[in-house]
Amino acid sequence: MMRNIAILKECTFRERQMISTALQPDDRIFWFDSEQAMLASSDLPEIDVVFGEPVPDTVRTMKRLRWVQMTWAGANKYTSPGAFPQDKTLTGASGAFGGVISEHILSGVLCLYKNLWRYREQMQKGQWQLLTGDDTLEGKRALILGTGNIGSETAKKLKAFGAYTVGICRTGRKKPDCFDLCYTADYLDEQLPQADLVIVALPGTPFTKKMLSAERIRMMKSGAVLVNVGRGFVVDTQALTDALTQGRLRGAVLDVTDPEPLPAEHPLRFMEQVILTPHVSGISWGENSITREKIIRIFMENLLADAAGLPLHNQINLQQGY
Repeated sequence: MMRNIAILKECTFRERQMISTALQPDDRIFWFDSEQAMLASSDLPEIDVVFGEPVPDTVRTMKRLRWVQMTWAGANKYTSPGAFPQDKTLTGASGAFGGVISEHILSGVLCLYKNLWRYREQMQKGQWQLLTGDDTLEGKRALILGTGNIGSETAKKLKAFGAYTVGICRTGRKKPDCFDLCYTADYLDEQLPQADLVIVALPGTPFTKKMLSAERIRMMKSGAVLVNVGRGFVVDTQALTDALTQGRLRGAVLDVTDPEPLPAEHPLRFMEQVILTPHVSGISWGENSITREKIIRIFMENLLADAAGLPLHNQINLQQGY
């Protein structure tokens, strides 16, 4: 079976070599730096595999297309009704981001616990004095919503710092070793008041929307820190803002928000106890060569599986949203 494969990402020479080793003798591969370049190509009607994230309109117009391999873990771009044709396959890059995103989580929490932002501001003002409120990850109870690759890598790192890790997962699957305890979402209300850290590493689905509602944010332990690297709409933004303003929570580390981006004058932008980043904790095709290599290896495994007629890894269920 000959495959016409379009690469919509700018790849280094080494990355091109890696992908080429997973090709079959009859495969043809087209290297495009952008979707626009692919759309302008005379080979567009022949393409049946795409590596990248073409817009839904492009997917629907590509008659021979049968499979899209994303470089992202989240599939929200394609999961609204009618966005992605049911007769085509969509696969994600879950498993590539646990390392980089877990580092982002810990760096944000440690910045809050060690007052690093406040010390930087102090030094810029010419001051030199002890700030109160220094804290440690050791002995903390971390509640991690989502026990997949990101949640598990975060739990591993937290345990190395001496934290106690509790996972919340939808299916109640066998507990990974990096978690001290694991529960289904039915136990979330019981666990929230006990947690010093609440970390959201969930995909954006109808099931997870507003999972951390105003009522649940009120359940959180006084002085807890909330981290969200999943999807912004999992957390009630106004309720979180109120909790931080009133001093009920110690702080928040937010890589995603609802809405995204936040309005320019939103209070969360100006709180010293909030570390806010523009959805960059797991940027898929940035300068992090290790993450890029992991994504490419997932694609290579799927190329080999596809050629052998085997099921592809990380297939997205469009109804479930992940």
